[in-house]
Order: sequence, then C-alpha cells, then structure tokens
Amino acid sequence: MLALGSQGVLTAQQQLNTTGHNISNVNTKGYSRQFIEQRSNDSAYGSSANQWGQGVYAASVRRNYDKFIANEFSITNSSLSHATTRNSQLTMLDNIMSHSTKKISGNMNEFYSAIQGLADSPNDIGARKMVLEKLRMVAAGLNNMHTILQSQEKDISIEIDATLTKMNDIGLAIVNIHKAIIKNQATNNDLLDRHQRLINELSEFTKVSVNQCDDDLYNVIIGSGHTLVSRLNHSKLRTVPGILDHQKRRLALVEGKTFKPIDYNDISGKLGAIFEYRDKSLLQAHDELGRLAAGFALSLNEMQAQGFDLNGTVGEDIFTDFNGDNISRERVLKSPTSTADIKITISDLLGLKIGDYQLKFDGSQYMMVDPEKNVVNVIPMGTPASFEFDGLTVQMDSGLAAGERVIIRPIRHAAGQIGVTMEDPAKIAAQSYVSSNSNIMGQGDVKVITQGAQKEFQVAISSDASQFTVLDMQNNILVALQTYPPVSAVNVNGTVFELSKGAAPEDLFAISLLPANGENGNLIRMQKLQTQKLMDNGRSSFIDVYEGLNTNIGVQKASFARLEDVSRIEHDAAAGRIAEISGVNLDEEAANMMKFQQAYMASSRIMTAANETFQALLSATR
Repeated sequence: MLALGSQGVLTAQQQLNTTGHNISNVNTKGYSRQFIEQRSNDSAYGSSANQWGQGVYAASVRRNYDKFIANEFSITNSSLSHATTRNSQLTMLDNIMSHSTKKISGNMNEFYSAIQGLADSPNDIGARKMVLEKLRMVAAGLNNMHTILQSQEKDISIEIDATLTKMNDIGLAIVNIHKAIIKNQATNNDLLDRHQRLINELSEFTKVSVNQCDDDLYNVIIGSGHTLVSRLNHSKLRTVPGILDHQKRRLALVEGKTFKPIDYNDISGKLGAIFEYRDKSLLQAHDELGRLAAGFALSLNEMQAQGFDLNGTVGEDIFTDFNGDNISRERVLKSPTSTADIKITISDLLGLKIGDYQLKFDGSQYMMVDPEKNVVNVIPMGTPASFEFDGLTVQMDSGLAAGERVIIRPIRHAAGQIGVTMEDPAKIAAQSYVSSNSNIMGQGDVKVITQGAQKEFQVAISSDASQFTVLDMQNNILVALQTYPPVSAVNVNGTVFELSKGAAPEDLFAISLLPANGENGNLIRMQKLQTQKLMDNGRSSFIDVYEGLNTNIGVQKASFARLEDVSRIEHDAAAGRIAEISGVNLDEEAANMMKFQQAYMASSRIMTAANETFQALLSATR
C-alpha cells in the first residue's frame, strides 16, 4: 500500500512538473506542449490465480507534434517569404521607375518640342543650343537610371552574402543540436523544439525538407535535393564567379574541396526571390533602358547622316556611336584565354531584343542560343565572316575555337554609355538630302558617305525588292540593276552612299546634295521619331518601350502582391493547425494542474493510511 501511494505521488509530481513546464513556456516561440505517458505497472498474481494492481509509473515525456503539419508549415513559410520578398523588391523598383518616368519621358518630349522650335527657324543658333541641351538631359536621365540600377545590383550582392551567412549559421546550429541530442537522449524534447525552430527559420530563406535517420538525428535538405546538414556534418553555401561573366555570381554548395552549383529556381524562399529579382526584374529593367538608349541614339545619328549642317557638310553623330569598335567588342564576354575577335553591331532596331545570347562552335557548326534558350544553327559568310540574328550583325574577324562559347550582351550597358558627343550646335543637320519627291514606304535608308560630282540622283527599288538601280533626275540610268541590299557602298560619279535593307517594293529615294538655306526636312523627320514605331517589330515607339517597362514592373508587382495575400492565408492556416496540436492552452493546463494536485493529495493520503495502519499494527503487538 505504501508503494502504491509513493508511486502515485511520484507520478503526480512528474505530471505537475510537466504541466508547470508547459505553463512557463506558453509564450516561448516554437514550444510544443509536453505530456506524460502514464502507464500502470504489471499486476501481481497469487497462488489461486488472483491478481492485484501494482500501481503506476511515468513511462515517458512526449511532445504534441505532427511532422506532416510541421512540414506543411515549412512549405507555406517558404512560399510566403518568397512572395513577400518579391513584392517588396518590385514595389521599390516600381517607385524608382515611377519617379524616373517624369524625367526620361518628359526630357524626350521636351527634346521633340525643341526640334519643332528649331524647324521653325533652322538657322537659329539659340534654338540649336536648346536642342543639344535637351538631348544632354535625355542622356543624363538614362545615365542616372542606369547608375541607380547598378546600385541596386550591388545592394543585392550584399544581401545575398548576408543571407548565405545566416543560412550557414543555421546549418551549424542544427549540427550543434544534433550533438546535444546524442548527449541527452532521455531528455531531448526541448532540443527537438529548438531543432524545429531552426528548420522554420531556415524555411524563410529556402525550401526545406527533413529526413530522420535511424539514430534519431536528421538530414536537412534544401531546394531540390541539396544536403545542407547530414547528421553531424554540414555543408556551406556560397557564391562563385559566373561562367564567362564573373561579376554575375552563382549560388553553390561547398562539399569538401568541391562545390556544386545550385539553380536558384530550385530553392524558393527569400534567397530564391533575391536571385530572381537580380536575374529577372533588374536585368529586364537594365536591358529595356539599354534598348531605349541605343535605339534613340542610333536613330538620331542615322538621321544626322541623312542631312546637311549649317556648314553644308553631311551631319556627324550627335550621340555615342553604339556601333563603334570599342562598344561592339564589349558586347562579347569571352574567356581570358580566348583568341576570338568578334564585333556585335545593331543593324535592325525592329528586331532588337533584350537578354543575353550565347554563340557556340562545336568544331564544324556555329550555334546561337537566344534569350528564350532556343538553339539556331547559323552560317557565317563573307570576309570577314558574319551573320545577322535578331537585329544584330555578328562579325567574326577571328572565330571561335572548337568547343568554345561566348556570351553576347547587346544592350545591357547602353543607358550608362549614352552621351552627347556633339559640341557645336551648327553641326545639327537640319536639311535633308532625301527630298520630298521621295516615295518611301519601307524602313530602308540612303546614307551618303562621300560627296562627289553627282549632286542629284534617285535610288529606285524593284517591284519585288530584290534589286535596285540609280537614276538621274530625268530617269536616265546611272547605275544598272544590282542586287538589293548591296553588299558594299555604291559609287555614282564620285558620290558614295550606303543603302540599308528594309526598303519596300518600288520605294524611291530622291537625293539632292545641293545646299538649301532654311530647309528643315531632316528636322521634320527627327520630330516624327516621337511617334514612329521603330521597335518591337513596328509595334513600339521609344517612349512606348519605356512605358512598357513601367507597365510590366507594375503588373509583376500586382501579381506578387496577390500571391503574398494567398500565401499568407495558407501560412496562417498552417500555423493555426500547429497551435491547435502543439500549442499550450492555459485553461487546459490549469485544469490539469488541479487534476494532478488532487491525484498527488490522494496518493499522499494512501501513504498516510498505510503509515497509520502500520502504526496500529505495531501498537497492537506491544
């Protein structure tokens, strides 16, 4: 009887201790309510097959924990963190673009207004100075936006490093928990709660799955099968230089002396969102601004070359030459040991796209991989060998070695490179040498390289746009039919011109190299750039490109805002299920406290009764 009472007291005391532990940790984040698994001792048997009870004992202390719900919470936590981070990043980028919209679009519209003013007085030096000043403002706005985006990239790199440091610290902390579990096998409930808290914290940064080993330790796997922790060992996350583009660092898992690259699309969470923002949203903004800058500069430079300045000479470039040797070579990213010499020039704005290309050579065939990862076989022809692709002309003065590949980045840095190179306002080409007698329906142009004896002539495109001829103003043939577009410049009586592709059938270019005081035809053509659809295969003007970028960022932001709302609902539901199973309910614990107090007192009374009975027996024998 005394044994029964003492067992009851000890068990009730353990129940009270566990209940008190639960109450003390009611506000502890990640704490799982514990309970005692109470069992009765095996019965004792008498000689006549009778049996009587042997009391109670506390078999174990357990956690109220459901690994499936915990895994569900981890998944929703990662999804919410990913959506929240992307929404926050895009909101910031949207605000930046919104503030810059007034500057860039406004500056471009002010330039067109200045051109209109100059067209009214083509010889006015003051009006010419105003045009150059407005162009400098356009360039400065694009330069400033490019600098802001570059600053964003630097901030993202710092954030990536800080995030990886946190994740590596969590991995080390998990290993330390595993070591503590080995040392404290009998009392590891609170350690397991700490372990789960670390898993939940890790799931904010990446997708996480946990596998339990036979020795009650765990393997922690991130993304799609990348082991961060294996029992008592942990790998480290770091960034490594990108292939060819060393500045664009990649994510990798260090395993001993080697590293395994990880695709950020595999990992989700905050880390995946940061890489996604860097490689999608930021690069898209960089490229679209670059496409706008390069397109605007090339178009104005081309129009300058189609007119005369106040000195009666063919207009020179206003802006940076985006097809110059230095810039055209900088568009190619190659190995430091490569002997390839490749130039990339922009030949057709209509087909110009954003994104990176890859040019590969397997020893017998060149292949271009476009930004959508489509692989197209290309055949360089001519001397030097060249080919055209998506509005680009790829000229290989020295080709690739077998097995070599390079990255082609046509417009990424154009917004930072654009600048007004013209200093003398008199050099603005107001007069057009393409006269009003022309009949031009296509996108082709005549560019005079050298003025010779032939001051007036016509360039006529055939009815199928496969040939052209050069005529005088009386329709007499000066240059017989030739293949269109010509492979080199055309010489007509000392006047040398280039004829670009894109002309429509039966287009007629009437050229007059005779100076005409006050003529403003070229300015009128420049002014038409405001609405002319020269980008996106004839669907967008320059301002449309910029506004399209703003719209796209706004759409992405709205999409991730909705996704964040949905993810939060799923996350809160999973958190509620965990609280329902593992959370401490003070009302329930208070009731348990009273119940176990009563059990303790009752068991104590059994011990008292046993003692009184024993004392009575002793008294009876005296």
